[in-house]
Amino acid sequence: MSVEDLSIAVTSVVINAIADFVNFIPALVGGLVVLVIGLVLGAVAYRLVIGVLKAVQLEKFLSKYGITSVEGRDIEWSEVLAEITRWAIIVVFLIPTFQAWRLDSVNVVLNRVVFYVPNVIVSVVLAIVGLVFSKLAYRVAKGASHSLGRTLSHAVGITAQWSITVFVAFLVLHQLGVGQELLRILFGGIVAMIAIAGGLAFGLGGQTTAREILESVWEKFKK
Repeated sequence: MSVEDLSIAVTSVVINAIADFVNFIPALVGGLVVLVIGLVLGAVAYRLVIGVLKAVQLEKFLSKYGITSVEGRDIEWSEVLAEITRWAIIVVFLIPTFQAWRLDSVNVVLNRVVFYVPNVIVSVVLAIVGLVFSKLAYRVAKGASHSLGRTLSHAVGITAQWSITVFVAFLVLHQLGVGQELLRILFGGIVAMIAIAGGLAFGLGGQTTAREILESVWEKFKK
């Protein structure tokens, strides 16, 4: 290949690249405009959700049940819901942006994310409601068993609270679609473990009581 032919080939490649880039500029600008609109609307939605939840005093309501802190870490549930809303809107606007930029493979992933967002929102709401009910269950169970003594009533309350917490955790994970078959097996294993532990506890620690009950029933039966 002569120098002239090489020069023509390189020039052709450069011209084609420049032409492709020039043709892509409208799509690039259009995608950027759509993305900016999505970012702006996401920010507005974030402020709107924060404002509504602050107006209804969600944090104040949840603080009564002590669920604004989990494992020693403060959680702003209003912030969580607002962030989910904002990013949901941004992702929705990212889809036409990437379509304009001809990134169809990325859109496949984003479409899955968009369809998954409602599950996340429902899971957060389930977690909030579940934690509230677990705290209520603790208070109700503790108050109902107050006559058993402070220590035992506290144990009954904790048992009720964690029972609901574990149940809600399974609901949340199921809603998120995390290993549903594994969750069923795990839930069955926990129920079996509790049943076996209860049976062993009664069998080993309540032998005398069980004997007295059986003797009483036997005596009544003989009479």
